[in-house]
Amino acid sequence: MSRSYESLSAELRQGWSDDAARVHDAVSAEFRAEVAARRAIGAAVARARKASGLTQVQLASAASVQQAEVSRIERGHANPTVATLARIAAATGSRVDLVRA
Repeated sequence: MSRSYESLSAELRQGWSDDAARVHDAVSAEFRAEVAARRAIGAAVARARKASGLTQVQLASAASVQQAEVSRIERGHANPTVATLARIAAATGSRVDLVRA
């Protein structure tokens, strides 16, 4: 029988000190923000690729990255460097902007 992360986490947290729970909550929030940021970047890359009429293979070739890396980026499973994002942006006729949230 499988258990959800939430139920396992709740069970384990019962024995934690208040400090340990606060640290866990802070780290969990940071992790969720990181995952959301990666997904947002991936969605933006996918939109730019599709708007430019490129396949993942074509984008990978034009940006000098592997197709599998393009796929990982688009799914939010990668941590692309700024240089990689700049090459992808150039290949799609896009630009990379830093926006204050």
